[in-house]
Amino acid sequence: MLEASTKAARARGELAQIDAAIVESRHADAAALRAGCSAAELQFAVLTRASLQAARDTTEQQVKRLEAQRLTAAADYQRAFREREILETLSTQQRRIYQQDHSRREQHDLDAAHLLQLWRKRG
Repeated sequence: MLEASTKAARARGELAQIDAAIVESRHADAAALRAGCSAAELQFAVLTRASLQAARDTTEQQVKRLEAQRLTAAADYQRAFREREILETLSTQQRRIYQQDHSRREQHDLDAAHLLQLWRKRG
């Protein structure tokens, strides 16, 4: 579960970095336009932003996949934890039942021995 969480967090960090690069690219393009950039520079900026957007889309899909894996791992962990608690509860109940049965058998044996002694004393 920890590995899945770590991978998802890392991918979310990458997504945030790409988003920041896209915003920075837009600001740089706006400044370049105001400064009178050439058509080639503008086309390069558009291609760069398209590349960043493609990387963002890919990373966003990766984040969704890793987040789903993290949720699955968390659910598996919770299920295993509940199952262990159930087994521990059952084990505790079984031990208590065994101890009660054992105490009853011991008491029954003591009662039988006592009755046998009384019967021998009378006879």
